[in-house]
Amino acid sequence: SSSHIAHDHMIRVFDRPPVALLLYLGLSCVMTWPVVTGMTRDLPSDLGDPVFVSGMLTWASKHWLDLLGGDLSAIRRFWNAPFFYPETLATGFSEHFILHALLTLPVYVATQNILLCYNLLFLAAFTLSGLGMYLFVRELTGRPLAAFVAGLAFAFAPYRFATLPHLQVMSSQWMPFALYGFRRYFTTGRMQPLIGGAVALWAQNMSSGYYMVYFGPFVAVYVLAEIATRRLWTRLKVWLHIAGAAALALALTIPFGLPYLALQRRYNYRRPLHEFVYFSADLLAWF
Repeated sequence: SSSHIAHDHMIRVFDRPPVALLLYLGLSCVMTWPVVTGMTRDLPSDLGDPVFVSGMLTWASKHWLDLLGGDLSAIRRFWNAPFFYPETLATGFSEHFILHALLTLPVYVATQNILLCYNLLFLAAFTLSGLGMYLFVRELTGRPLAAFVAGLAFAFAPYRFATLPHLQVMSSQWMPFALYGFRRYFTTGRMQPLIGGAVALWAQNMSSGYYMVYFGPFVAVYVLAEIATRRLWTRLKVWLHIAGAAALALALTIPFGLPYLALQRRYNYRRPLHEFVYFSADLLAWF
């Protein structure tokens, strides 16, 4: 019937990742309007955190250029941001935005416009979140339309709009890519998606210190669930592959965490239990 033909055609349309990507990009522009109309001159949300993050992006971009130009001292100088002088490791009082700056470095070199770089990262957080969840759910279910809806739910969740000033909190787009890579490994047994999942996990660690703490344990639980479901407990090769992927993500993450650990030791940071209780979600919040 004509209805079945139309349904099949719609399914084929949504079964194309490039089409999904373009749709998510268009919807990102609509849902964040009028950000796209002032990409080179305006900042979204407010002039608090976005201004600070723009400064950090500039700081990181300049040091990337120095490092790529052969100046290895740029690594040390980057962590000594010009705040609270003569305090050292001042960059570690906030997120470092190293990966964010690297991703937009060609744009920064071409335009010297850090506001454009910020807005590209802002829109990419929505667009790539949608695409990543689309790929993961399509792999799980084999249903591209359901996958597209899942991408919408993740990309445009109310929580994301509640954190618009905080680019690092918005930058959760690498989560579904990590899960997608690990899922593809268990489905195909190939190493390429496993490596891709490990790199995506590292990218998430680099994008937000919060999500490094929250998401890493979740990935471990997910991998164990895959192993249990597929009855792979006795497959030594699988355990070695997973251990190698974990070691890769950890090895790439540790160098960027050492300055934070140094600051923690210097100032003996502690958060008492009553603060965890006070700031945690109660049962009503979950509902």
